[in-house]
Amino acid sequence: MTEHIQVIPDKCRACRRCEVACIAAHHGISFKEAMKHRDEMVARVQVVKAEGFKTTVRCHQCNPAPCVNVCPAGALQQDAEGRIIMRVQYCLACKMCIAACPYGTISMDTIGMPDVDADGGETLAQRSRREVAVRCDMCRAWRMENGKKITACMEACPAHALALVLADGTVVEAPTPVKAVKPASAAPTKAQPATPAE
Repeated sequence: MTEHIQVIPDKCRACRRCEVACIAAHHGISFKEAMKHRDEMVARVQVVKAEGFKTTVRCHQCNPAPCVNVCPAGALQQDAEGRIIMRVQYCLACKMCIAACPYGTISMDTIGMPDVDADGGETLAQRSRREVAVRCDMCRAWRMENGKKITACMEACPAHALALVLADGTVVEAPTPVKAVKPASAAPTKAQPATPAE
């Protein structure tokens, strides 16, 4: 079994915080900034709502993975542990992986940093912007950089609708944040009437 995210649809509120957290983690921006631009950027997890049903759609980390098998450029590869690795530098943007994914969890995203040179012209970074296929990578780089044990979407979910299933089958749930308890204040005392000065 490969490490993957499990969703509990009954708990999902369809708040889309998982999408925003995913955008923030993969674009290197704050949650607040990702919230402002969530309709312009691609999240690797998607919230789906239907009549009486809410859930997230995310990569199921298939083994063997159909997306890997159809990639003509070798941009998608699966390692010995079953982890799917996306090497964007080889992606042809042919979208064959999108067609092969049985869960519809692969999207196209534009990579490259927009920038303007001193003369206001287009820079090499702008000219090199291109579309590539993206899918859930279990936040591997983000988790390593930030010392996290769980994914960004799990951390952001207020309903704890997402759980991490490890390779050995162990289920890891996001910890419930401990709320600070305010110390009990002393009982108010009755104000004593002021005594007139003599």
